[in-house]
Amino acid sequence: MPNLTRSTLLLWLLAATLLLAPLLRSGNTPLALLLLELLALALLVLALWDPRFWLQLPRLQQLFLGGIVTLPVLYLIPLPALLASMLPGRETYELATSLALKGESGGWGGISLVPGETGAGFLKLLLPVAVFLAAIQLRHKRQQQLVFLLLGMAALQAFLGLVQYGAGIGGPAMIATDHANAGNAAGTYTSRNNFAGFLYLLLMPCLALYMATLGRHRPRGPSPIRQRLLFWSSLKGHQAFLFGALALLLILGVVFSRSRAGIGLTMLGVGLVSVLLARRIGGGKTSVSLIGSLLSVAVGLAVAIGLAPVWQRFAVSDPVSDGRFTIFTGALDAIRNSFPLGLGPGVFQESFFPWQHLSQASYLINQAHNGFLEWVYDGGLPALLLIGLGLFLFLQRWPALWRAGHWGDFRYLQVGTGLGLGLMLLHELVDYNLFVPANMAAFALLAAVFLQEYEEPVVQRSRSTTRREAPDPRAVSLPPPNPAATNPFMNS
Repeated sequence: MPNLTRSTLLLWLLAATLLLAPLLRSGNTPLALLLLELLALALLVLALWDPRFWLQLPRLQQLFLGGIVTLPVLYLIPLPALLASMLPGRETYELATSLALKGESGGWGGISLVPGETGAGFLKLLLPVAVFLAAIQLRHKRQQQLVFLLLGMAALQAFLGLVQYGAGIGGPAMIATDHANAGNAAGTYTSRNNFAGFLYLLLMPCLALYMATLGRHRPRGPSPIRQRLLFWSSLKGHQAFLFGALALLLILGVVFSRSRAGIGLTMLGVGLVSVLLARRIGGGKTSVSLIGSLLSVAVGLAVAIGLAPVWQRFAVSDPVSDGRFTIFTGALDAIRNSFPLGLGPGVFQESFFPWQHLSQASYLINQAHNGFLEWVYDGGLPALLLIGLGLFLFLQRWPALWRAGHWGDFRYLQVGTGLGLGLMLLHELVDYNLFVPANMAAFALLAAVFLQEYEEPVVQRSRSTTRREAPDPRAVSLPPPNPAATNPFMNS
């Protein structure tokens, strides 16, 4: 298969996956998840068509991706029932199984308590792995196009969320949400918290690109104000205006989602972009003056602080959100009881009942509302090691990315994606964004952009402010005038 054709197919399949995942109820319906898994299988085949690509990946990335895929498979290995019953944390479940079977032996067991759920979790994990492997081998221009595509989808989701909030509970069926999200902005997502996570994940690269394009023009000459006004009529000026307007739309979408964690992390993200990129507006480390940098920081912090009363006004709570720490306590008890193997990937909903507090007996706890706790609950020590490896890859990339000198647009994009990834990892402490297929796919794409090894050539600005015109080769050279010569037509 020619590389050009394979690269084009990867681009189109990635575009289809990234567009369909949020639109199809964030991939949380059975048919939507089935379609996304089929697209993931096609992406995997194309991405691994050339085996040399896998060998060219850094070893730590190979270990991390391989561990994500092989861990659920290992938990599906059948074991004799006697050996499976001796694994830690199985006593209560073995007693219930024995009572259900009236004392008869089940024959074979496994490390996973519910092998069917573990198999479904394995297929679900193929989605982010396939998106990452397909995106990491694309050229940086195509990666940038995919991020722009996601920015467009985020804008659509934010606009739809604002319409939903304005329409209220009795809005038209076309923009209606379910009862849990009634009166809140949720887009096509099944949860407003996951909707807010998708928006701030794309808000960070949008703000970074806004800072990159805002200061690319340096007014010189007798009329700098006129040149600044002319800048906004140029292509770079239009880009800066577009990124600024898009960032405002995404912030409004997060606010009207009324997600406490979403609004809080958006405040943190705006403040981080303002502080970290204040001296890099337009590409260089000293692109703006100290006063301009302080003004940028002040504006960014003012926006972040100004969201605080908005957070208090719009954020809403629900009984499960208020009971998150009760769920955390039960999950930690289960982890201590089943460590170091865990109970099996994807089995939280089916196995958490013995650890669920009686005050929450009327609720079905389908997630731990802490992604890290749920991964360790499912996978035990191997999952804990994978989490540590993933965080190490994330932190290891920053020193190589944050270099002195001028930055190009792609470097700003990488920094913005890194900030977005960091915010979503923080959100995992109180939610489960990385268990939602749409957010998993978006996270994987931004991770590929963030980890892409690419040195973008940047044209260095000349220190000289004067321009020398090159001599015209067509000009005729004349001899210098002779002061001693006399003009015969002049009067003596």
